[in-house]
Amino acid sequence: LDQINVMLPLVNRDWEGELQNVGDTVQVRTPGNITMGSYGRGGSINYQDLQPLKEPMTVSDAEYFAFQVDDLDRAQSDLSAMDIYMKRAAVALNNTIEKKLLAQTALVHADNQITGASGAAIAITGANVYGLLVQARSALSRKNVPLEGRWAIVDPDTTSQLLQSPQFIRATDLGDRVVEEGSLNGQVNRPGFIGRCAGFDVYESNQVYTDGTAKYPVFGDRDFISYAAQLKEMEILRLQVTFADAVRGLLLHDAHVFSECSKRGACIKAAM
Repeated sequence: LDQINVMLPLVNRDWEGELQNVGDTVQVRTPGNITMGSYGRGGSINYQDLQPLKEPMTVSDAEYFAFQVDDLDRAQSDLSAMDIYMKRAAVALNNTIEKKLLAQTALVHADNQITGASGAAIAITGANVYGLLVQARSALSRKNVPLEGRWAIVDPDTTSQLLQSPQFIRATDLGDRVVEEGSLNGQVNRPGFIGRCAGFDVYESNQVYTDGTAKYPVFGDRDFISYAAQLKEMEILRLQVTFADAVRGLLLHDAHVFSECSKRGACIKAAM
C-alpha cells in the first residue's frame, strides 16, 4: 500500500494502542504550540501545559475483502490466479483508504475554504488554477502552517488545467517521476506525485472528495489528518463446499481531523 497509496505518506500515522475490535480507542500524537514570554532579571518563568500531546481517536470502521479461486481456473491458467487477485485486493484496499482519508476534506477549517461568490463552486481553468493555489497557500500561512512539507491533492481534470499553467513545475522538470520501486535522483518514490506549484508538492488522485455538487481539491501538511489502521486478519482458506481456495482480509481503520489541526488544511470548492 505504501507503494501505491497517495495519501498514506502525507498524513499523521503516529498513534499508540492496540486495535482489536471496532470501537477501540488509540492515542494520536499531536503537537502543541509554543509561545514566547518576556523575561527580566529575577523574574519568574511560566511553563506551558501542552497537554494533550496525545489525543484519543475511536476507530469505528471495519471493512473486508473476500474472494475465491476455483481449482479449475488455477489449473487452466499459466499465470498464478491467486497472485493476480491478491494484487487486485491491494488495489481495493488502496482505494478504500484513499477515499476515507480524502473524505476528511469536509473538516477543513471554515476560514480555509475557498469558494466563489455566495459560496458557489469555482470553475477551474488553466488561467485561474495558479491563483487558486496561491489563495490556498495564503490561507495556510495565515494560520501559521509551516511552509515545509505542504501538499496539494487534485483530481485528473484539475491536473489537466495545471499542465496548461506556466507556473506549474512538472515532476520531470524536477528530475523526479513516479517509479515502481527505488528512487530517482535521491528522492524516494512518491505515488501520484506530478510536480510543484505555489509551494505545494502536488499529487493526483481519483478519490478527491466530492459532495455530489462540487469537488474539493485539498491542501495541507502531515498534521492535518490523523489515521490509524490495522490489517486485523489475513487468511487463506480451503473451502469445504467446492474445490477452491479463498482469501479474506479484515481492515480496522479510521481517520480524524482534530479541532486545532483543521487549521492545517484548506480546500477549493470546485465545479465538477
